[in-house]
Amino acid sequence: MTKQEAAQILGISITASESEIKKAFRKKAMALHPDRNKAPNARSLFIEVHEAYEYLIDLKQGRTPKSYNRSRSENTQTSRKPFSGEKFRGSHYRQRRYHDPYAWMNREEFERRYEQAKKAAEAEFERKSKRMYHAALSEYKNTWRFKFAKIMAATGILLALLFSLDYFLGTTTEKLDWTQLKPFKINDGTYDFHYVSILHAIYSIEKGPFKDNSYLQSPLTKVEITRTRLFRDIIHVKISHGNRFIELEPSHSIYSSFPLAELFLLLPFFSFFFIRPSFNFVFFVVNFNIYIFPVFILFILIYDGRILRLFGL
Repeated sequence: MTKQEAAQILGISITASESEIKKAFRKKAMALHPDRNKAPNARSLFIEVHEAYEYLIDLKQGRTPKSYNRSRSENTQTSRKPFSGEKFRGSHYRQRRYHDPYAWMNREEFERRYEQAKKAAEAEFERKSKRMYHAALSEYKNTWRFKFAKIMAATGILLALLFSLDYFLGTTTEKLDWTQLKPFKINDGTYDFHYVSILHAIYSIEKGPFKDNSYLQSPLTKVEITRTRLFRDIIHVKISHGNRFIELEPSHSIYSSFPLAELFLLLPFFSFFFIRPSFNFVFFVVNFNIYIFPVFILFILIYDGRILRLFGL
């Protein structure tokens, strides 16, 4: 293999810089990688690209280029004695041999060179990925995104502590009759969030002893509400009329999901201990902290008027 041949294989000029050689190698190796390219001669061309890359890199770095058993040009020559019948084959056969430059090689040697080419290509892909992820991580750390992620981490810690405190403080029980629950709108038309979730649970009953809404219109209908002490989340509702009763447990309560919800709130904080220049961190963790987590925070605070109940509204 000569310098001109190696440059021709990679599709670059003989004066190309080291970065241009590496870029051309990555492009060719990506296109010819046998995992992506199923052409019959893909493995041979893949090896050839790797050896051309090694040859040019050795020259650029002042090392003596490795010598290979055959060069590309030698594969098209007829210096060896043709075997029986080969001389009768046409130009299409010689063209095939040119595009499969290692057809002459024994299987063991071919596999050895293929493994070398594969390792070199994967190492080059990994180096490029690391450079890309380092750049993305550097941009993340030097923009508003990193500061915003810190704010989200602090908010998550605060809410995790508040919900944990709400869990361990215990519950309170409130007993009311239906007439106390029925007027759930305030004069200005806004809802009284103190009772909205109870009413929603009651009106959503589709079967059972209270399927007939006439029971709910009676002042004899009693409602027993169990709440948390801090956020005033409703965790249990018991509706009774005489000897009939039904019990409801709202599924949207953070209390019932302890400690999973609290651990989820701590994910942005934990992510600061695992900052890595990798695909998973840059494209999943960063996006989670910036775009997904704030939506989750808003949901748990606004849904069912939780933030209003916290401040006694």
